[in-house]
Amino acid sequence: MAIQGGYNKKLLRVNLSSGKARIEDIEDNVLEMYLGGKSLGVAYMYREIPPGTDPLSPSNKIMIAAGGLSGLAPGSSKAVAVSKSPLTRLLTDSSFGDYFSPLLRKAGFDAVIIEGSSRDPVYLYIRNGEVEIRSAEKLWGKDTYTTTRIVREETTSKASVISIGPAGEKLVKYANIIADSQRAAGRGGLGAVLGSKKLKAVAVYGDMDIPVASPDEFKKLWNELYDKYATSRKTADSRMHGTMNGLIYSSQTGMSPSYNFRKPYIPLELAEKLSHKGIEPYETDPPWWIHGKSCPVKCARYTRLSVQGEEFEVKPEYENVAMLGAATGVFEPEVVLYLNYIANRYGLDSISLGNTIAWFLELVEEGLVDPSDFGLNVKGFGDAGGVIQLARLVGEKKGIGAILAEGVKRASELLGVGYDRAVHVKGLEAPAWDPRGLRGFALSYATADVGASHLRGWPKTRDRPIDGPAVEVVESLARDRDRKTVFDSLGLCIFVPFTEEEIVKLYNYATGLDVDIEELYMASRREESLARIHNVLDWVTPPLDDTIPPRWWEPEEEGPAKGSKAFIDEEDFRSARRKYYEIRGWHPEYGVPLPETLEELGISWAEKEAVMAIMGVELRISWMKG
Repeated sequence: MAIQGGYNKKLLRVNLSSGKARIEDIEDNVLEMYLGGKSLGVAYMYREIPPGTDPLSPSNKIMIAAGGLSGLAPGSSKAVAVSKSPLTRLLTDSSFGDYFSPLLRKAGFDAVIIEGSSRDPVYLYIRNGEVEIRSAEKLWGKDTYTTTRIVREETTSKASVISIGPAGEKLVKYANIIADSQRAAGRGGLGAVLGSKKLKAVAVYGDMDIPVASPDEFKKLWNELYDKYATSRKTADSRMHGTMNGLIYSSQTGMSPSYNFRKPYIPLELAEKLSHKGIEPYETDPPWWIHGKSCPVKCARYTRLSVQGEEFEVKPEYENVAMLGAATGVFEPEVVLYLNYIANRYGLDSISLGNTIAWFLELVEEGLVDPSDFGLNVKGFGDAGGVIQLARLVGEKKGIGAILAEGVKRASELLGVGYDRAVHVKGLEAPAWDPRGLRGFALSYATADVGASHLRGWPKTRDRPIDGPAVEVVESLARDRDRKTVFDSLGLCIFVPFTEEEIVKLYNYATGLDVDIEELYMASRREESLARIHNVLDWVTPPLDDTIPPRWWEPEEEGPAKGSKAFIDEEDFRSARRKYYEIRGWHPEYGVPLPETLEELGISWAEKEAVMAIMGVELRISWMKG
């Protein structure tokens, strides 16, 4: 059955080396199998970026894909950028919100692929089925706020603009892509990929209709769901406070990243300083594009204040304040909001930045490094001025900042110290959720295709790891990973907690198809299997790399998860990991998709690569055993 609506079925491909662009059709069966967004991006980049590609070379590509329901469902603002990460060398995806995704679809495209590399700085302007490659000479070197403002002046004030800052230009390994000055495709250093291509920004605007197969039914359901989640008790805290109470929850469950994950539990009065109570005095009205009936939750909190003579606006989230503040031991709201602003201006992933700085501060506190060797007077955790200085040095890639700009894994190797204190998985810095407070959650970090991401599934439990075997919650983790991948593929925000039935109805009314939730979840399994094969063919050896950092094997010293490690013991971890591999249809020891699994998923064309990956893992392990 042909897709009757919901998609433009068009891909824009821009080659910056030749300065040419073309429009390609996206076949119905491809959209049915991958839905859009994350899954579609991984499917394309799996085929187009060979393993071993240098992430900062012209051979690397980046795809920005709108979700299959972007601009249609309530709260459907998400787009996903997919490329090979300069930080981890993994096939990586990172989502971002605001209006880029809906406007890309209204401009006539479901996705854009950017390949090659420009000799001189450029930006793209996409509008109603067309694209221009414009000079960005006068934008090069400017921060993301200034870039966004100038690009809108040169295009249209209604455009959505994604851009990179000086960090992306200087190829900081965790430079991000900033959307409309405040949102971010934050993880994996995809801003550095754009910087290597001399692409400063992409502006998009469109006013064309996105077709819907059953408009009357879709509109009725839309209104029902909007009204439901605009008043639901489940979304009340998000509507009122956004994610700003996250540190209260994480600290009271033993999951806080405070002091480089040394203190997963902190007193309530300390956590409240970076909660809505501490941030609320600085809140201001959101920009004009946030108003209107589009998202029923509207969880974004916007703040305006002045620090060190600079007046600025910033949209904080839990991950920002927890990693830039709690992880570094800085609990002054004004300082943490200022650090968030610095990260946005330079175009830096606040998670990786806060994690890496926190690691360095621990080395200072423990006497493992002498800050004076780097011309610094940093005192350790809680030194607000020192953290601000380090953040700027990273953004400018100067002094010690050039080492910290490599990420915590590489920085520990370059300095030759502190590897056991570096909190990362596969080179991606851990976000603001310590897994020692939740049974089985560390398995999500260990097996995630991108490294340490908190958005790859949560087990359905409130137990601590010491409360029972992790293997008992693995199935619920796998199910939630599928759910989150479908949200990322359809462009839905996880803070609008659609039920499975609601997602299916929205998708079927939009497309004219008749699928069930299991068919949608198959897209998740396809995407994850392809990403895993690609990464194993590059460098990952799952039995060795699907693991967790030493810090999470240390028992928590106080609080509700006192005595808890990420797993009961090594055997608990290995059993849970083996169970996850089996659920996914992967080799139970090597963690690579089996040929029969690929056949079941309808991607048997990848069987040869899967067999090569299995053989490669076997050879690597045999070689290491001698």
